Amino acid sequence: MILRLTLALGLLASLPAAADAQQDKAAACAESAGIVMQAVEARKQGAAKSKARAALREQIGDRGAGDMLADWIWSLPEDQLTDEVGAAWEAQCLAQ
Repeated sequence: MILRLTLALGLLASLPAAADAQQDKAAACAESAGIVMQAVEARKQGAAKSKARAALREQIGDRGAGDMLADWIWSLPEDQLTDEVGAAWEAQCLAQ
């Protein structure tokens, strides 16, 4: 009985931490989706990929990730440059 009570209290105590972690994850995913959409908009407006790469490197803080993200966005067909890119990015982030 004491073991069950201890386990139940431990579980209840961990719920706020889990909720905070989920909120942090949601905020981080929304932020990264925003960065993706900035790059998508830059491409739609005719920005050079090299300029977008530099901006992504600065925002992300990782040269390789910024380059890969720019390469991916610049590989998308023009008809796919919609808000769906950001929504899909955010959904994938949240699923991890």
